[in-house]
Amino acid sequence: MSEKNETVKKISALHKSLLDQYSSYPEQDLRTQYHPDLSQLGWHLCHVSFIEQYWLREVVVGDDSRTSGLHKDFFPELIEKGKRGGLPVLADFDQLQADFNDAEDLLSQLSSAACDHPLMKNDYLGWFLIQHAEQHMETMQMALQQRAMTNVSEAVFTAKYFDPRDPVIPDLIIAAGEHDIGSDDILACDNEQPVHKVTLPEYLFASKMVSNAEYLGFMLADGYLRQEFWSDEGWQWNRNCQHEAPEFWQQDGQGNWYSLSAQGQSDIDANAAVSGLSWYEADAFARYAGCRLPHEFEWEAAMNSDSALMLSTGQAWEWCANTFFPYKGFQAFPYERYSTPWFDSQHYVMKGSSLYSGESVRQPSFRNFYQPTKRHVFAGLRLAQGL
Repeated sequence: MSEKNETVKKISALHKSLLDQYSSYPEQDLRTQYHPDLSQLGWHLCHVSFIEQYWLREVVVGDDSRTSGLHKDFFPELIEKGKRGGLPVLADFDQLQADFNDAEDLLSQLSSAACDHPLMKNDYLGWFLIQHAEQHMETMQMALQQRAMTNVSEAVFTAKYFDPRDPVIPDLIIAAGEHDIGSDDILACDNEQPVHKVTLPEYLFASKMVSNAEYLGFMLADGYLRQEFWSDEGWQWNRNCQHEAPEFWQQDGQGNWYSLSAQGQSDIDANAAVSGLSWYEADAFARYAGCRLPHEFEWEAAMNSDSALMLSTGQAWEWCANTFFPYKGFQAFPYERYSTPWFDSQHYVMKGSSLYSGESVRQPSFRNFYQPTKRHVFAGLRLAQGL
């Protein structure tokens, strides 16, 4: 199969995965909003289909016959999340299958033909749509996680006890010097460009993410009750919310912690990376450990300096110290709202990937971003220190 047709193969596999997983869900589950920040499962399915039709057929081909009446329903900025569950098409899997098939056929035709539209250069649009679908698939997993937390099983679960641990201090020395940041790869988003150089002083960087056992140590050290570990804003958030554990942790009758996910109740792996933390919690843990969160440049530079380090990622997104911002020379692409609205100093960068992330984001340059209060994201942290 040619390189261009590889995008058709991949997007077809994504379509099959979505249909196989969600076509058996009760309609009510597809229409229910399980978290204020998360759209309904059925809306995500239709949005993925709409975006494919919009870019391939409406933008590239110039045919809006399948999409013009749907802009108001499936462009996120035009419809409130709370109203999305009532759209009549959300549970129409015959239509969804037809739209997916049409998108695959159209992408195949455009990729194989001598299409001179700039979005088809190097099959950019195919890769863009793959990345878009994979990102929504991860968000749908977040919704399933919240669905599980809404419908907690009444079955008694006895959790396996695990010991808390002291924080592991960063163990890798990253030498001072100049580092390339960003990417010009076909998968690079506009906010990863242009590639540029930054000069960083020497610093320490952890070879592993903070584990569940280390985070339990923070909890048992009264980390949620000790103001000295929190920023002023974080402490106010902490007092208002009264959290005492990561988002996905539950306690059994003996006080032992276990995990609740879309797969059900399970024991917590003490060695696995902690997940379900807000930026404020990640920052507080870093202070408790006598460390700090890495700047995203430090994170990316460390990963680029040792390719084996990327093998330590993938359990959870990793909060970074800095807010999301445009690189010098940034140009919005393929549309203005892809990144620009989030350069508001209210979103913090995440690096790495989670257990539910697609392959398209698993590169050192990729930049995820969320507000510091968000715990429904599959996010944890890695420690850093200055020297």
